[in-house]
Amino acid sequence: MKEPLRYKICLWMVWLQLALIPIVYLMMWAVDGTPYIWRWNLLSWVMLAGYLIGILALPLSRGLDKPKFLKWWLRIDFVATILLFIPFYFTFIVSKANFVSERGKYVLFTTGGGMAKPALRLGKSEGLFIKELYDSDDVEFDICTENWIINEDYGYSSLKIWNDYYKSIHVFPIDSSTYHQHNNIIDTHIDSIFHAGIIGYDKMKFVMPEDFSTIEYCDSSSIEYHSSDFIQLADIKYWSYETGNFLDSVLITLSISENDVLPITDSDTLLVERVETERQIKIPKESVPWMSPTEAYRFINYLRRR
Repeated sequence: MKEPLRYKICLWMVWLQLALIPIVYLMMWAVDGTPYIWRWNLLSWVMLAGYLIGILALPLSRGLDKPKFLKWWLRIDFVATILLFIPFYFTFIVSKANFVSERGKYVLFTTGGGMAKPALRLGKSEGLFIKELYDSDDVEFDICTENWIINEDYGYSSLKIWNDYYKSIHVFPIDSSTYHQHNNIIDTHIDSIFHAGIIGYDKMKFVMPEDFSTIEYCDSSSIEYHSSDFIQLADIKYWSYETGNFLDSVLITLSISENDVLPITDSDTLLVERVETERQIKIPKESVPWMSPTEAYRFINYLRRR
């Protein structure tokens, strides 16, 4: 390679790296605080490109006659890139989506890793972005398309995570208005999935179409009820983690959310929701059998209204 051409390439790399700084910032700003990520891991690859330029530019410029400013710039850039390797590595791992399975415009992917806990997510492709529709703490890196169903007519998806060590099932909306509109059909479908998988699942999680609250089953030990904004409002325990035995009575914990008004300025306030335990109830086991999601939903809401 001729030296003039190599010199032009080095200059081009320097200017490209400088241009990538505002580009990365704008790409991060575009998705910050939104349920969107960039498709094809565009943000991660742009970050990687800037990092690789910092590694390669100095070695490529060896032996070239360079202005003193450029010479020192390349040296500082190379050292800074090396020093930033660890934070860059973890940022790259966390921001990069690992695609698991795809069904048309819907895609399952995982995020996290490194210092961040991995999570499984379902999203919908929209142009250059993927809109996140659902996330789960469960992680599975090999999900066949047969293990998850998309039904756009009723606006729901069901997902099975199934391996040698762990099994869970999830039913949740992909279109909130359609899901809510067909609440009777969704309720029936949720109960049918529950009864078909009542044995052998470590966790079953159902988003109820009436108000998007969540009914979650943990083995045969408890039923948890969460509001649409993920606040736990009720817990029905049948089994004790401490002793490993079934309880003599069913223990029901009901919580109530209250609002605190915090003054920000003389003319502005902030409404903050907090949850306080309202009461615990013990009921004979025969009075509260292991309930389906719709039964648990009606039962818990009945107790909360009392």
